[in-house]
Amino acid sequence: MKRLRRRLGHRPRLPVLTRAQSIALAFGLALVVLCTAFRIADPYNLRLARELVFDAFQRAEPRADSDVPVRVVDIDEASLARLGQWPWPRSELARLVERLSGLGAAAIAFDMVFPEPDRLSPARLVEQPEVMAAFGVDRSLSALVPDYDRSFAASLEGKPVVLGFAAIPGVNDERPGLKAGMAFTGQDPRMALPSFSAATRNLPELDAAARGVGAITVSPLDTHGVIRQLPLLWNGGARIYPSLVLETLRVMHKDSTLLVHSRNEEPFAVTNVRVGPYDIPTTSSGELRVRFGRESRDRVVSAWSVLSGADDAGLRPLIDGHAVFVGTSATGLYDHRVTPLGDSVPGVLVQAQALEQILAGEHLRRPDWADPLEWAWMLALAGLTTLVAVLCAPITALCYGGAMAALTCVGAWIAFSRGGVLLDPTSSCATGLFLYVSMISFRYFVSDRDRRFVRQAFSRYVAPSYLAQIEKNPASLRLGGDERSMTILFVDIRGFTALSERLSPTEVVEFLNTLFGRLSTDILAEGGTIDKYIGDSIMAFWNAPLQMPDHAARACRAALRMRETLRELNETDAFHFRRRPDPLPDVAIGIGINVGPALVGNMGSESRFNYSVVGDAVNVASRVEGQAKPLAADALVAESVSVAASDFAYLEVGALDLRGKREKEKLFILVGDPDTARTVDFLALKACHTELLANMENPVVARRRLSECMRLSDLSFPDLRAFYARLGERLEAATSDLRRYGTT
Repeated sequence: MKRLRRRLGHRPRLPVLTRAQSIALAFGLALVVLCTAFRIADPYNLRLARELVFDAFQRAEPRADSDVPVRVVDIDEASLARLGQWPWPRSELARLVERLSGLGAAAIAFDMVFPEPDRLSPARLVEQPEVMAAFGVDRSLSALVPDYDRSFAASLEGKPVVLGFAAIPGVNDERPGLKAGMAFTGQDPRMALPSFSAATRNLPELDAAARGVGAITVSPLDTHGVIRQLPLLWNGGARIYPSLVLETLRVMHKDSTLLVHSRNEEPFAVTNVRVGPYDIPTTSSGELRVRFGRESRDRVVSAWSVLSGADDAGLRPLIDGHAVFVGTSATGLYDHRVTPLGDSVPGVLVQAQALEQILAGEHLRRPDWADPLEWAWMLALAGLTTLVAVLCAPITALCYGGAMAALTCVGAWIAFSRGGVLLDPTSSCATGLFLYVSMISFRYFVSDRDRRFVRQAFSRYVAPSYLAQIEKNPASLRLGGDERSMTILFVDIRGFTALSERLSPTEVVEFLNTLFGRLSTDILAEGGTIDKYIGDSIMAFWNAPLQMPDHAARACRAALRMRETLRELNETDAFHFRRRPDPLPDVAIGIGINVGPALVGNMGSESRFNYSVVGDAVNVASRVEGQAKPLAADALVAESVSVAASDFAYLEVGALDLRGKREKEKLFILVGDPDTARTVDFLALKACHTELLANMENPVVARRRLSECMRLSDLSFPDLRAFYARLGERLEAATSDLRRYGTT
């Protein structure tokens, strides 16, 4: 193929950038590098924007309710109203554990910490000096009265209870005991995990009696108080500690070991955690991204209803086989969190929703490859945006950028809704918008400065098409031109001298502006270039500066447009001639068109020139237009036009002498477009017209043909009546001359 291309002389043509475009492209590529570095650095504000978009995804499609065995026993306002203010005596909590265990709970998790002895316990009360003084007892009596902490610890023994501990600021030696084994595949992930150096733990006897102990602290990475993720593992220094959710899942499935998968290579990171049959994907720091569902009261049971024991038959289906989280929604206890859905929910519901998500297997994932994919996509999008902004018009670049931004957002949404994969569209879209604004601003103030100067300097003097060519190639502003086949058109107002005598100068200007404005629009609509306005005339040409193979047809269509425009202006009295005290007649125009070789380019001097066309073809077009008035035709074309645009409807008027030309020129009336040329009415008129011309020297036959032509024109082509009337006058004049000659 390459050899064949060489033989054929084929060379692929790449677009050549101008100096201004090269400067703009270099500037844009520098911005692309800067934006890419900014995205890789990933500052706080960028991370926050990303999380806000992920929040919007969750609000648009929250996790659907699923039938998983998770319940919340809520120490709510109703429970406090019946059992008194918090904290309750731990004897009540012991009774709650017994009740839940009796109802078949698979795991009982307390979303709270019990770090101090129960101050409401009788064993604590009798140790207070005021009590001993009031009742005359001594400290030895404490051994004889109930100790609620011991009762609570005893209720935990042998039951699937998980207690919590809290990671707190500061430094201390408090650490909970580990209840589960920890196995790793890969490197020790402690360096990747959120860490704590101080903790608040439960009373030792409570921790010892519980089957599991887990952290209830939320992620230190969450921003603006919104809970988006929960750490499943914590680095406590020498050991790794599980979260309350992870311990509850382990106890629920009676497992003894947690399996942590981490990478072998640096940077060390957790990939997922396995508990029993559940593989839980995590962030690199071992956190679970919580996919929240709408708050549902179906998962909540009031603590009062459990403690009252009034409806065991109704409670057992809600508790049996379920993981039960015990927490509080009471307003005064300040355990409320804000979710990405915008809801303020009790903290215990966050724990419950996290476990629901694990059991349902509906996870949110932010894979390791997400960042590199976003960098690559942003780099490609930014580079293409820069290139389009340099090479294309601003509106084209805007449409492209909008389409790519829409594609980015739709792709991110599909990844979230179909697979729970979190991909960030904000960086790419924001970078694209920044580059678009920067590149358009740079073009306006720097690279397009010369183009604006050219447009401001020449916009009032040259045609828009030529102006666009000058902008692309300012070197074209030189004297000289090119010789090519051109179509030239002249338009003249009939009877303008007599008309202007009856109008004031202001009215003449208003009339010309109205008429020339509409006729110029028709010319420009067909791709013509207006050369100049000459008093009551317009000169226009086609096939320059932009070449067009159908230039003759375009000029004919422009003439037909002008005919219809003038008819509309007269019918609507756009010139206000009919409403004058001395009404004026309708306006008439004459059009002449010719095709021929001519020189087109900048004519004049170095200091002042005009883009124009010169040559004999221009003179012929002017003379053709001059013949329109004596022939009473509104649009005449030379024979060259009838050949170049042969499918239009023409009627020959014969070969006439043109002023300044040695040979006669065959002229034609432009009747209509190609559709008109194929109509039955025109074909009949053309046949009759041809016979009329052929018998002009036979007065009897000519009069019959003329009468038939007038009848046919009246039916479909009323604009030709004046022409045939004038032709009849010529026929009568010729007949009179023949008679006079014969008499003589």
